Amino acid sequence: MSEADDLEACRNLSADYVACVDAQDYERLRELFVPDAVFARPTDPDTLVHGVEAIIAGFAARPRSRLTQHLMAQIRITPVGPDEARGHASLTLYTADAGEAPQPGKGRKGSGPLIGLYEDRYVRTPAGWRFAERFGRVTLHT
Repeated sequence: MSEADDLEACRNLSADYVACVDAQDYERLRELFVPDAVFARPTDPDTLVHGVEAIIAGFAARPRSRLTQHLMAQIRITPVGPDEARGHASLTLYTADAGEAPQPGKGRKGSGPLIGLYEDRYVRTPAGWRFAERFGRVTLHT
């Protein structure tokens, strides 16, 4: 793979991550994180979660009625070696309650936004690029 392909693969992890979380397809996070990954949610940046199984369990423990819509932007990836890269992404998060009826043409009434950042470390594995670290933090809220 070229460096451009590597950067795109790392960038795609951010899009795949929010797709998994927003769809509540938490089991698929195994495809995005290395087994011993370290993670911190933007809303709880001081609590480190160690291991992909614990990351999945943390998400699975959330109420199924909590709907999320993550918007990722300004994803920047910097190679630091042939098998490692660092990244930074901006985050906008909206939430809603699935118990609230959608309004015609508008969907459910949401709350938010929360604005934040992710600082990432990516590693190349035999299965492709994966998150080794993903540390989030909220920087602004309404």
